[in-house]
Amino acid sequence: MSIENDLVRRLDALANQRTQWEAVWQEIATYCLPDTYRFLPGSSSLNPSAYDNLAQAPVSVERGRQRFDDTAMRAVDRLASGMESLVTPQSEKWHGLAATDPLAPEESDEEKEYFERYRDYMFAVRYNPRSGFIGAHQKALRSAIALGTGISFAEENLGAGSAAAPVLYRHLPLSQCYLAVDAQGEPDTLYRKFTMTARQMVQQFGPDKLADQVVRAAESQAEKDRTFTVIHAVQPRREAGSSGGTNRKAPFASFYVDRDHMKLIGESGFYEFPFIVYYWAPVDIDGPYAQSPVMLAMADIKGLNAIRKLSLRGLQGYMDPPWGVAHDGVMNRPNLNPGKINYRAVSQDGRQLIVPLQPGARPDFVNEILQAERQTINDSLYVSLFQILIQNPNMTATEAMIRANEKGELLGPAGGRIQIAMGRDVDRLAGIMERKGAMQPGSPLEPPDSLKGREFGARFTSPLDRLRRSQEGIGIQRTLSTVLPLAQVDPSVVDNFDLDAIARTVTEIEGAPHRILKTTEERDAARQAKQQMQQAQAALEMAKTGGEAAKNLMPAVGQAAAILGNGMAGAPE
Repeated sequence: MSIENDLVRRLDALANQRTQWEAVWQEIATYCLPDTYRFLPGSSSLNPSAYDNLAQAPVSVERGRQRFDDTAMRAVDRLASGMESLVTPQSEKWHGLAATDPLAPEESDEEKEYFERYRDYMFAVRYNPRSGFIGAHQKALRSAIALGTGISFAEENLGAGSAAAPVLYRHLPLSQCYLAVDAQGEPDTLYRKFTMTARQMVQQFGPDKLADQVVRAAESQAEKDRTFTVIHAVQPRREAGSSGGTNRKAPFASFYVDRDHMKLIGESGFYEFPFIVYYWAPVDIDGPYAQSPVMLAMADIKGLNAIRKLSLRGLQGYMDPPWGVAHDGVMNRPNLNPGKINYRAVSQDGRQLIVPLQPGARPDFVNEILQAERQTINDSLYVSLFQILIQNPNMTATEAMIRANEKGELLGPAGGRIQIAMGRDVDRLAGIMERKGAMQPGSPLEPPDSLKGREFGARFTSPLDRLRRSQEGIGIQRTLSTVLPLAQVDPSVVDNFDLDAIARTVTEIEGAPHRILKTTEERDAARQAKQQMQQAQAALEMAKTGGEAAKNLMPAVGQAAAILGNGMAGAPE
């Protein structure tokens, strides 16, 4: 059997395994992700026509007809923004680098400065506008929050501008992707089914590898934008079933198949798994997909929309109620437009013959129910948690730190899983940069001799990590506030504390860069110079004091000598 058939059969198997998730994802997309792709049943490779492209249909308009309340949609966006600001804020360096060996000795100042320099270059590459990281990361994070799983593709840039942007990031819609994990639960296989136009296929793969129908379509002005279904399969090379490829030594094999013509059109490989998979709350170690906070709140979300739909109908009846008219065979159909006169609408004695039929609705009561449901959804999606510090800006520094610690404890598990994805991104980016010669001798990123041959990885320093460590800051604050009054009675109590360690710990907790600190050698040298200067000043003061004392002593010595001289003159020899 050909490799094309092997890949298609594997895709069918992965698609069947994913079926149980698709109905849930479709429901979430209806209420929370109006602009995402559809999840259509039977969208495996056996039914290419079931593939749905966002550009082919304005699904957001269609879903807007089914959605009557936007609370969940806004909550997803707010949680995505909040998690980005906590885990990967664009204004900060949210990770550093460190040796992966937990038993390695403490890093020297030279090694720390090198890691900071390497990290700064990584951030310059990642946030280069051409890399596409920001958009891909935000979309994948939003997908993880709503659907439980988000995916971005970190592809090595082999074209122009690869020095400034060696990696190109692209978000992959979950509807296109079919995942599998290894024995440790780590994603190591991804099959993607998507469409490409004929001209795009010629640009990426070249005409020699494509089917004649695709090449002819690309050469035709009328059909060059005609789309074809393409399968991209990435999996461990030992499972690929083929020894071919341009990167035979690469651990991961990559294949592109023209599904419409069952033709292999591209084959290569990756040295790292190129897909960054974001998880919110994995179900178990064997599953390639994860749960999301939206899934846990779906009952409230659907209930809110149902109540909102009924409230709109009731409000319409309240604002524009039906009218009751006495039937006397004389009155015409009443004109209820403003300013119009209706004859015979009032009896001779002033009694109204046309009255509104109020259903007895209570808009205020319904509004209370809606607000309670919205609050429940906001609590489920952590929106209320992000508003704690904003709603009470007058709290003390200690209170704010305690609140921040609570936020870190609640969001820590989810943030930690996002950081796992970011750790894979660091490994992928570092691998590409190393293969491009970033660490070669003579390069600005050449490591010091003490780091050559050693492995290193990400060490996260995001606001979330500082929130986790805020308990340490609280402990330091409380300890010092207790000890300082005692120091006024007995200053020696301060000798129990390493003030240098306190200063460096607080610097780490607050997220200040290491380069603002002096090295231990520079610090000790500065202290020694300061001590020598103080000793010199003390000696000058002593010399000055001694000189003044000698000057003041000279008259007394003279007087004493005169007295002694007079006494000695009258003494016998």
